[in-house]
Amino acid sequence: MASVTSPSSVNTQGSPTQAPAEKPSPPPIDILPSQLAQAYSYVHPAVLLGLYAYRFEALVADPVRELLADLPWLAALQISFVMLCLPPAGSTSTEAGAGAEEEKKKAPKSPSGPLRHGKPGYRRKHSSGKSSWACFFAKLMPAFLSFALTSLLATPLIAVLLVLFGAPLTTHNAETILCAAHMALLSATGLVYVHGVEASVWKEVWGIARPVDAVWGSALGTGLGAWFGAIPIPLDWDRPWQAFPITILTGAYIGYAVGSLVSRTPLLYGKRIEFAPEQAEEEEKKTN
Repeated sequence: MASVTSPSSVNTQGSPTQAPAEKPSPPPIDILPSQLAQAYSYVHPAVLLGLYAYRFEALVADPVRELLADLPWLAALQISFVMLCLPPAGSTSTEAGAGAEEEKKKAPKSPSGPLRHGKPGYRRKHSSGKSSWACFFAKLMPAFLSFALTSLLATPLIAVLLVLFGAPLTTHNAETILCAAHMALLSATGLVYVHGVEASVWKEVWGIARPVDAVWGSALGTGLGAWFGAIPIPLDWDRPWQAFPITILTGAYIGYAVGSLVSRTPLLYGKRIEFAPEQAEEEEKKTN
C-alpha cells in the first residue's frame, strides 16, 4: 500500500543490535531564495506550456521536424532554469542564498566623506565583478554537465522505456528518440544538476522514494503525464493529433508544469511516497 509520510515521522529509536545507520537522505531541494529565482520558478512552466501550445499545430503537421527544431530551445530554457533557480550539486539553496547575503554584509560601506587611499570604491566594484563571474561559471559547468548526462544517458534509457511500454519498435524510431529527448530534458536536467551522480539519491529516484520538491515533482509529473497522455492513442477518434508521440509529449509537458508547482505546496513538500505492507501483515510478522 502506498502512503505519503513526512521525514520527521521516521522512528529514530535505536538498539545495540541494530546495523549501523545509513547515510541520511538529502533533504528536499528548495528554489533559491532570490526574488528573481522565486519569480521565474513560477514563470518557467508557463513559458514552456505557452511555447508548446504555440507550436502545437506545426507539431501535428510534421512531428519529427518540429520536435527536432524545438529541442535546442528546450535545452536552453532548461539550462537557464537550473542555473537561475536551483542550487548546484554539493550545495544547498540555503547556502547559495546565504552567499549573496554574506557578501553584502562583509562588503565595507562607503564612507560618508570623500574617498581616500586610492579610490577603495573602485576596488570593491572590481572585486565584486570577479565574484559574479566566478559564481556564474560555478553554475555553468554543472548545468552543461547535467545537459550532457541527460542527452547521453537519460535519452536512450527513456527511449527504451517508451518501447517497453508500447511504442513502435520497427517504425517511428525518429519520433521515439525525439520524444525521449524532450522527456529527458524535462525530467532529468534538474535532477542531475542538483544531485549529481550520487548513488543513494538515484536509488530513491528509481524507487519513487525521494522527498517531494520542485525538482523531483517535475520529474515525476513528466512521467505520469506521459503515461496518461498515451490513453488517447488507441481510441478510434481518427484525429491527426492522436498520432504517436503527440499526446504522450503533451501529457509530459503538462505533467512537468503541474508537478513543479503542486510539489511546492505545503500539502506535498517534503513528504515521501512509501510502499509498505498492510498493517495486519506487519502485526503478523511481529508475533511470529
